[in-house]
Amino acid sequence: FGFGSQRPLLQDGVHSGYQVRDVAPSGLVLGNIGIVQAREASTAQLKALVESSGADALCVHLNPAMEVIQPGGDSDFRGGVETLKRLVDGLGVPLVVKETGCGLSRSVGERLQAIGIQWVDCSGAGGTSWVGVETLRARAKTQALGERFWDWGIPTAASVAQLSGLGFGICATGGVKNGLDVAKTIALGARCGGMARPVLQAYAQGGVDAARALLVGVIDEIRLACLLTGSRTPAELATRPIRVGVELGKWIPKDSEIDQRCRQ
Repeated sequence: FGFGSQRPLLQDGVHSGYQVRDVAPSGLVLGNIGIVQAREASTAQLKALVESSGADALCVHLNPAMEVIQPGGDSDFRGGVETLKRLVDGLGVPLVVKETGCGLSRSVGERLQAIGIQWVDCSGAGGTSWVGVETLRARAKTQALGERFWDWGIPTAASVAQLSGLGFGICATGGVKNGLDVAKTIALGARCGGMARPVLQAYAQGGVDAARALLVGVIDEIRLACLLTGSRTPAELATRPIRVGVELGKWIPKDSEIDQRCRQ
């Protein structure tokens, strides 16, 4: 379970909505803060944020596209790499670097690898466009910018392929709709997949029971994908020969492990 931005914890001292351990004592809980807010906060403040919400790890999200379009959004993203390095060295819990709908490229992945980041969430294009969301809220100049950059970004599958082989634990998010999508991302090199919209839609239509049924179905679909590919575990999906379309193939690094699997 991943929180939305915990910026209010830093700025307003708001704690309502960030306490879930009473109902999820053993679940994986991920904190979340923007790179600009992380830069401006001390390591001690971010440690307190993690501890107060019972998070197992902290996601630091990169969101320049949506912030530039957002009315009153941030526009100075200097010092991001240095901030991440500081937190890798001093936070005390795992750090997950994530995008917000625009995907992570291989060149960004290489920079993250160099400072010791071990986990990334690609959050690629193909799901909710947060540039689009901010465009609907924007006015004047930023609205025109948002309309131009509405679909900007690296598609989720392409981002996973770009990051594959760099040694990360990759979470694939951004337009992931079902268990077969999750299985495909694992085959491309992701460790796991994440989804929000289908779960929220199921909950809106039928409450907790409908959301639970959807997630059970996701697990069943992953298991069937494993059976049909002769994979004893989901991890084995990442060892099987794969076939990709022409457009996705353009994103795969030449002579990489995943490129070799495409040729098998």
